Amino acid sequence: MGFKKLTLLAVVLILAVCGALLFFRDYVVGTKNAQMEITDLSSLYEAQEEIAAAAKELQKGVEPVEIVTKDVKPQVAIVFDGLPERTMTARFLDVLKKHEVSAVFFVEGQNAANQPETIKLIREAGQEIGNYTFVGIAAAQSLPQDRLLSEVCRTQRVVEVLTAVKPKLFRAPKTVYDENLLRILRAAGLDYAVKENAHYAPGWLKDEAGAIAYAATVPPGSIIAVDIDVPVEIAAKDGPVEDLRPAVDKQPTLEDKPAEEHPAPPVDAADELDWLLTALENTGKKPGNIYDFRKIRYVPAAPPAAEPAKK
Repeated sequence: MGFKKLTLLAVVLILAVCGALLFFRDYVVGTKNAQMEITDLSSLYEAQEEIAAAAKELQKGVEPVEIVTKDVKPQVAIVFDGLPERTMTARFLDVLKKHEVSAVFFVEGQNAANQPETIKLIREAGQEIGNYTFVGIAAAQSLPQDRLLSEVCRTQRVVEVLTAVKPKLFRAPKTVYDENLLRILRAAGLDYAVKENAHYAPGWLKDEAGAIAYAATVPPGSIIAVDIDVPVEIAAKDGPVEDLRPAVDKQPTLEDKPAEEHPAPPVDAADELDWLLTALENTGKKPGNIYDFRKIRYVPAAPPAAEPAKK
């Protein structure tokens, strides 16, 4: 066999070996690493270390976080309660960009973990991501301390893993911001709790006229919450569970059946937001940055005055 043939054969063998090694790295080792990464992320979302650290901070006696609330300036803030699905999030972001508006997406940790690409869209658009508890739990102040720490810390961890930034803002549906809750938020690394004074759910405004009418009722300085997801209610030990679905989602009876044979198509939520932002701007209530709104400290309720002793 000639030298050239030996050289060619050697080159072919080397290329074959290199190809096999690349295949092993990319498809065998890569797949195993991907599986390990998924397992590792799952364990990270449990946030055991973060929960323990927050509990220790709480024992030290941390100060409550401040509450961001209605302002006196002629501006409004837009916040989203719950993480929309990816397509609708992209459309919301386009509307916010069109109007040059900063908003806050308060996301459930569980939904964020299931929609990492949606979280990426929000971050790349330069919008704020806030903590809406892990499942969007209602009446968060009534939860046991360990459950509340878990709801808050797990969401902090999910968002940090996905964005490398921990949320600074907190909201929870139907929640009273008492001293214990505000201290837990501080222990978990949050800076503020946000309190809305106006809200609407997609489908409420219906058209431009409806948006104009709604905007006229919104006082200057308002924080407007867009209700994306239905809150998760704490299950009662006894008694019926409240059905929080909108009426249109409940199975109608024969008597409830609407007379209209051809109902109007559902309103697009992004169009509603566009109409509302336009209406707010036209009434001098330009949406602003949530951090520019008024902040108040928690003040414990004064104890009831003692009754004078009877003579």
